[in-house]
Amino acid sequence: MNKHPQAHSSIYAARVVLAALTLLSLAVTAPQTLAQSANTPQVSAASQPAAQQPPASPDGDLAQMRIDLDRMESLLGNMSSEIEFLRDQNLQILLRTNAQMWTMLIRDLRRQVDREERQQSRK
Repeated sequence: MNKHPQAHSSIYAARVVLAALTLLSLAVTAPQTLAQSANTPQVSAASQPAAQQPPASPDGDLAQMRIDLDRMESLLGNMSSEIEFLRDQNLQILLRTNAQMWTMLIRDLRRQVDREERQQSRK
């Protein structure tokens, strides 16, 4: 029935990893960011409604993965721009390393989604 169970499980695993990284980064940066930007209202991708129904088809999975990757890239941009305002240099180093890891993960996952779409279009 499902011709690519490994691909779908790897997409699911990638989503879990990205969600965990998001929570970790937000947990680390949120107190400093809130304290520094208390007077400046901001709208970010994190404030958008995150509750969406999971897609039912492989095409829907790939489309949802692209949406998630776009959101992750937005969060990465927000986090990266806030790193410079932190006073703790060790925390800056940690978050820069985290941002580099996110960049690699997002790039690799986009390649994987592109490969899956090419495979599906050949059928």
